Amino acid sequence: MNEPVLIIETPPEKEKNSLSLTDTVFAWICLISAYLFCRISPVNDSPLGGFLFIVSLFAVSTVFLKIKGARFTPMAMISALSAVLLSLGLILSNNPVIHFFSYTYALVTYLYYVYAAFGNSLKKGFSDLVAIDYFKALFVLPFVRFGALFAAVFSNKKGSKAFRRLIIGVGIAIIPTVMVLALLSYDASFNKLIDKIFDFEFGNMWSHFVSICLAFPLSAFGYGLFISASEKKCAEKLTAEGCKTASEKIKFAPLLTVSAATLPILILYIIFFVSQWKYYISGFTGALPEGFVYSEYAREGFFQLCIVSVINLIIIALVSSFSKRNTKTRSAVAKVICILYAISSLVLIATAIAKLSMYIGIYGLTPLRVYAAWFEAVLAVIFLLIIIKQLVPKLNVIISSLAVLVVCFSVLCIGNVDGFIADYNVDRYLDGSINRVDIDILRDLGDSAVPALVKLEKATEDEKLQIYILTVNALDDKAEFMVEQEADENIFSYTIPTYRAKILLKDRIDAIKEK
Repeated sequence: MNEPVLIIETPPEKEKNSLSLTDTVFAWICLISAYLFCRISPVNDSPLGGFLFIVSLFAVSTVFLKIKGARFTPMAMISALSAVLLSLGLILSNNPVIHFFSYTYALVTYLYYVYAAFGNSLKKGFSDLVAIDYFKALFVLPFVRFGALFAAVFSNKKGSKAFRRLIIGVGIAIIPTVMVLALLSYDASFNKLIDKIFDFEFGNMWSHFVSICLAFPLSAFGYGLFISASEKKCAEKLTAEGCKTASEKIKFAPLLTVSAATLPILILYIIFFVSQWKYYISGFTGALPEGFVYSEYAREGFFQLCIVSVINLIIIALVSSFSKRNTKTRSAVAKVICILYAISSLVLIATAIAKLSMYIGIYGLTPLRVYAAWFEAVLAVIFLLIIIKQLVPKLNVIISSLAVLVVCFSVLCIGNVDGFIADYNVDRYLDGSINRVDIDILRDLGDSAVPALVKLEKATEDEKLQIYILTVNALDDKAEFMVEQEADENIFSYTIPTYRAKILLKDRIDAIKEK
């Protein structure tokens, strides 16, 4: 007869990936942040709000990353600092283009920051594989744990208990807070400030409903990245070793094939430069070719230059990626081809910069001229880095190019480019180096141009001068516009140029309000 067997059930082990209270709290923060992101958008309407959002996002996330055990690598810290630095463009400039790109850069870099903070980079240090790291941070890891947010918000018992306690505390605070607010609202200045801060348009319920609906997928995206990065998901996919192996495998193109494919274009460049030598050299000598006006001369060939530069970059990338370099001769030939293409691009860029400089010297600056000059300068530096890379193989050309882009873009963001354009044009008109200043261009520059317009008004204070009349009209129109927009403004829509413009136009604004 078999004896009875006593079976003792052991409690199941706690899952390694169970969500903690920290995870739940961060999930709610992600949800609230996503809602605020929707309310701020488009950021051009609330630039100060966008700046405060970016700073708060990085600050709060850094605390939770530290609690979660993140070890902040140099790349992670540099990316975070660059994002916060460039987000200053939201309050230092009134330019909507600057606002869009600085805000977008900060948000994209935030995703990489969360990814890199847990040491998920394919390669330590300043790696040439950073593009793949960005790809994983934006398009892979967030979707691996996309549903983690809903489990953290609605399933975690500790989190639910903590959230209930939080709601109770907020509920208790509502009545005394409303009472104090009502008692303090006797002060007009305080009441006006409160209206500006809490101008959330409660009557527009549809707008809030849409923001709440969008907040869930956006927060699931961000929180999915946070959880996936902390758990080092997909660490075995798209690895540095795999990229290195793939890079070696695709180097199959024979030297003869590479040469035959690239030399005809180089010969074409040489023929083109020789045939157009007098035309292009005019930009350096300051002599306008016959049959041209300055605007046509500066613009002609700019878009072709952009296309040719992109084609040359693609050719250089293909030669570097696919040409066989298993011998010194093959490696040297590939390097020479890359150098010749980079030099050809630099010649085109130099002539374009010379022509644009001549145009600016006659007519002054506009935003498009500044952007064109900026783009040409960035391209020139990148092609110089490509040449240096062929001579110094240890140079990381991808990281170097990325650093150049960030530094050059930070100059646009922090430098208040619109204010610089206005000051440059007015100063050159006042010192007599240009014959006229286009007031319509200054009008289009918005609040950033007000200091320059005020300077021009004082320097040309003569009612007989046409430039003085146009300047006074521009400033009067700006003051009227500010009064009209005052009702729709809130504290988060302010920028430093706007604040400065209001101070300079205070007398005009007060006079309009008194009428």
